Amino acid sequence: MTSRPASSSATRSVPSTAAIPLLPATALVLCGALMTRIQDTALNIANPALMADFGLPAATVAWISLAPMLMSASLLTIFGRLADLRGRRNLYAAGIVIFGGGSVLCALSPSFAVLIVARIVQGLGGALMAANSMAYLIEIYPPTRRGFVVGLWEAGIATGSGIGPILGGAVIEASGWQGSFGMILPMAIAMAVAVPFAMKEPVRAPGSPRFDLAGAMLFGVGVASFLFALTRASVEPWGSPVVVGSLALSVVCVVLFVRVEGLVESPMIDLRMFQSRTFTSGNLAKIAGYLPFSAHGFLLPFYLKEVLALPPTGIGSILVALPVGMFAATLVSGPLSDRIGTRVLAPAGLVVQAIGCVILAIASPEMGINAPMAGLLLGGLGIGAFIAPNDSAILAATPRDRIGVANGIMGVSRTAGLLLGVAVGGAGLSARVVANGGQFLPAFHDVYWFIAVVAFAGVLLATVRDRRSA
Repeated sequence: MTSRPASSSATRSVPSTAAIPLLPATALVLCGALMTRIQDTALNIANPALMADFGLPAATVAWISLAPMLMSASLLTIFGRLADLRGRRNLYAAGIVIFGGGSVLCALSPSFAVLIVARIVQGLGGALMAANSMAYLIEIYPPTRRGFVVGLWEAGIATGSGIGPILGGAVIEASGWQGSFGMILPMAIAMAVAVPFAMKEPVRAPGSPRFDLAGAMLFGVGVASFLFALTRASVEPWGSPVVVGSLALSVVCVVLFVRVEGLVESPMIDLRMFQSRTFTSGNLAKIAGYLPFSAHGFLLPFYLKEVLALPPTGIGSILVALPVGMFAATLVSGPLSDRIGTRVLAPAGLVVQAIGCVILAIASPEMGINAPMAGLLLGGLGIGAFIAPNDSAILAATPRDRIGVANGIMGVSRTAGLLLGVAVGGAGLSARVVANGGQFLPAFHDVYWFIAVVAFAGVLLATVRDRRSA
């Protein structure tokens, strides 16, 4: 592998953030988090209407959510690196315009195929925004407030997750599924207008390195094929040609990517970043943490319907415990991690989440709604307490000129955990129902014991740190 000085590029490209107003920039970035999350979660309410209008099964309609997720995750690290080299404000503004334009296309879509294309456009815009959101705040805030920034960002995500279903339900009831896309357009327009005034680009030194196009293409295809395999694994056997072929393509891309990154002068991802135990284990812990979080949203509606016989309104009122717990914990854990460090808080959060999984693994009809409420609330509190200190530790182990790349890799880890949660929940529940002679509750318990093991494995991963990490 070609030897590269570890600090020269960092020295050239660390931006100056003097005189950047923090409050307007923070408000704008949080509005972006709210807008994209409101859009995504509102679509959960729109799915039944989409199924009825287009006459499609649930597995097909699910691509309304999966398509932009795959697009965003595949491009997030690429856009993060581009922003590290060229700046963030213009890319963020472009993301707002593309996301808003995609919303218009979605609302006007005459067919399901056009709607999927429009959602992919939204995914492109969302990737541009996400790559330049938290990374931008990390860049303009002092390092001593890193946990506060991450916690604030995640609180915005949790708030959007809580608002989306409520707002989306009201709008969809009044104007159909098209309204769930049109409702965010005024916000997108206002944000686009505000960018020049609220978001100032830090001064960067001239002479940025060349963008690694070959590495970016291999990385994007590799991530997309890997995540596509995870989405198919929730509805097809792991040994199916589609899943195996997608995984094989991702492996080929990884091998070629590592080869290319060792040859270019300024690689898209400096692979030495993974020599940091904090960076590598922190990202693996994110996968282990987000898997239960995603599985809750997929599995609990089945439990609440099949075991407790609750109506849709009752199911929705219980599921809100997850984002409520996450919101409360993120507001506390971020600033707290700035004061006491991350070594205890991150694994402690996953311990809380794992306890919630154990409660769900022993839930019974006699417990009523208390068990699912407690499991979801602990799951939200746990993941919320974990995210800010874990992400803060990862970012602290990242060179300043690679913050965008690190943010993108963290996004890939998050998406992999979310998709694995659905894959494990869907495939695992189906397999265990068959193994238990068609009985739902024992199958539900089996799956949650496995998820609890994953959560406890995340605890161990979250404890791994470099010696000098806080």
